[in-house]
Amino acid sequence: MRKRMLAAVVLVAALAMLGLAGCGSSSSDENFQEGLPAWADEAAITEQAREIVDLVNARDFGEVAARWDEENVSAEKLEQSLGAALDQFGAFEGFADAKYGQSEPDGRSAATVIQRVDYEKQKAQFNVSFYEDGSLAGLYVYRLQD
Repeated sequence: MRKRMLAAVVLVAALAMLGLAGCGSSSSDENFQEGLPAWADEAAITEQAREIVDLVNARDFGEVAARWDEENVSAEKLEQSLGAALDQFGAFEGFADAKYGQSEPDGRSAATVIQRVDYEKQKAQFNVSFYEDGSLAGLYVYRLQD
């Protein structure tokens, strides 16, 4: 349980750093591999990830927090981490290309959609990870350089 709390704190800190980070690695997890795990359907997992991006864009942080596997993630923490960045990004324009990966945080298989998103003032990358049961395993947002 302590490991999961630490992971949640690290996630929130990483999201808070969004305003300072120019970009980030899509494979920051040391056991990250390209491609989806056998249980993940590319179309379905892409749709799930885009739904999370839509919720973030709508600032429905309560719903994002409710989908999280980690109980220590709250709407308030997500809003603090993402609200200012969304203001800097400007209006949502659309989804660009996506790539896929997999990892095993805490020994559980997770599928990651690395979704590029176009905004009025900025391009961004959302790394959205899900466990096989559909719960949210991770959410990282990076500003991309043009």
